[in-house]
Amino acid sequence: MHKLIRLAAGIVLMATPEVAADLAKAPPPRPAPVAPVINWTGFYVGGNLGGVVENASGTSNFTDTTPNPPNPQSNSFTNTSFLGGVQAGYNWQFAPLWVAGIEADWDWTNTGYNFCRQTSVSSVACSDNGFGFETINSKTDWLATLRGRLGVTWGNWLFYGTGGAAWGRINTTLSLNCTALGCGESSIAAVSASSSAGTTAAGWVAGLGAEWMFAGNWSVRAEWLHVDLGSINDSLPTVGSGGTIQTAVWSRTEKFDEFRAGFNYLFR
Repeated sequence: MHKLIRLAAGIVLMATPEVAADLAKAPPPRPAPVAPVINWTGFYVGGNLGGVVENASGTSNFTDTTPNPPNPQSNSFTNTSFLGGVQAGYNWQFAPLWVAGIEADWDWTNTGYNFCRQTSVSSVACSDNGFGFETINSKTDWLATLRGRLGVTWGNWLFYGTGGAAWGRINTTLSLNCTALGCGESSIAAVSASSSAGTTAAGWVAGLGAEWMFAGNWSVRAEWLHVDLGSINDSLPTVGSGGTIQTAVWSRTEKFDEFRAGFNYLFR
């Protein structure tokens, strides 16, 4: 009985204007905290490490100004190597979700291949049986790109596509080993010659990547780039019997797939 009386008194008290006014003056509940918005705008520098897969495909040949049975050969090589370097660029976040930018990078590598082949249909690859043979060696020293980037943000993440121009330094050595009875079918002039040339080839690059801003101005990324340096041609001319011109030739396309992880520091 006493509990019912106290409950009724409380209800009456709550209904009075004074109590209602006090309740109306109570502060509203605080809003839930909002996560800070990530801003990608600014210059950045960083480094990367990873691997590269080289794909070289083309035709090697030996030609002679005197009759020599044609002997072109199709050659294709795939090789993998370490890759590492630096990058720098600028981001512009032009809408809440969109980021555009430009980036340049340079990466050292040591990928390459070598092979030997005949100078004629009668010769033997990698052995001088009286007709001689060719040796071809190639090594890529570095790869560099200048690319645009366009991406979309999701929380602390930036997912982007990228594309632009690419360059690479490729060193090639061609050798003729014909010390027994000359090179090819007709020459009997002994030849032991080699020629080395460095080519800075230009082409295009395209790829995809993801970057995560994890602490203040620091971010980490994973990236794939496909580099196509187009066609590269090397030749080694020599003189055979009677002043004939004999030439070792290696013509091919050079393509690379880079798989890199890296970090950046953003200045803002």
